[in-house]
Amino acid sequence: MNTSTALNSRSSAARATEPTMPITAACSAPSMVASAASRITRRSAALAAALAACCIAAAPPVGDGKSPATPPAAVPPIAPAAGTTSYPDDPRLDAALGMMKRGSFDVAALAASTVLKARPDVDRAQAILGIALNKQKKYEEARVALEKASASTQPFPERRHVAHFLGWCCYHLGDYAAARGAFEAHLKAAPGEPDSTFGLALVALGEDRLDEADTLFAAALKGFSEPTPKPVDQARVLTRMSDLALRRDDVAAAEQLLDRAIKASPSQHETWAKVARVKDRLGKTAEADAARANEQRVLEALGRRAPDAAPAQPGAAPKVPDSAAPASPPTSPSASPPTSPSASPPTSPSTSPPATTTPPPTAPSAP
Repeated sequence: MNTSTALNSRSSAARATEPTMPITAACSAPSMVASAASRITRRSAALAAALAACCIAAAPPVGDGKSPATPPAAVPPIAPAAGTTSYPDDPRLDAALGMMKRGSFDVAALAASTVLKARPDVDRAQAILGIALNKQKKYEEARVALEKASASTQPFPERRHVAHFLGWCCYHLGDYAAARGAFEAHLKAAPGEPDSTFGLALVALGEDRLDEADTLFAAALKGFSEPTPKPVDQARVLTRMSDLALRRDDVAAAEQLLDRAIKASPSQHETWAKVARVKDRLGKTAEADAARANEQRVLEALGRRAPDAAPAQPGAAPKVPDSAAPASPPTSPSASPPTSPSASPPTSPSTSPPATTTPPPTAPSAP
């Protein structure tokens, strides 16, 4: 999801690209143990860093044991840079942002909660707490914190994007009216931001405003394609556009959209599941079975299993039909998407389940 770049602008570290590993039907026990040990070590280190950041130790006064100790000199507060407006802040919140960047959302939430206990006037902590809870899918708790941050008048840097995360919390809680208001508020602050546009499209689809959803999906897809293509986000939009096509009982258009989604990012298990259902409706049994097998492979790479799925045969790679990549794109939506703003919007993190970092199952053949 697009807003995370702005949220992490205070950190100098650039996002690292994780190495990928091939998907296999089974993993060796030693590799699994080593991987688990590595994760525990990293999480322990992150937790230790959080606790260290949350504890402020007072050093004893230094003296010769005879004369009274000289009190330490007072440390003056850091003055804000020229031309900026100050706001209540705490350095532990910058550490929390770094933890979120590394995926340690629970530790980030702990750090933000610790700041709030000591300094309830720091509204930035409410924002970071709400974002961390949102990423853990704790939407009710996240909504409370984000609503407090949204009502704040303090000019902390994340305030501009609080409405984005509040919108996703409300959407997942089924409050479409509140979600729509939050997404629209974010788009006023960040015009053309594609993930909030995508959120508005989902709200419109949920409320059966299909023509409006069509236009918004097209705008979101354009935002995720220009100027730099974002394949995973493109796949998310195309997959939900197929839901819109099925709502109109256009199974052929849904098949084309799903084939485009798979071509963009074959690592989305939800997309493979929908491909299987559409292929079944079209009587393409072999292609449906191949899609289900690929769904299972992706879930196994994530440490999960598809419902009622039979174990995959070791070493067996499903055959993906050549027709998975469409010869031509489906008909474009009736309404043209709005033009992108002159200033590129920030990149916000995906609110959908994170894509696996392992490479995809057998990719479709090129047409």
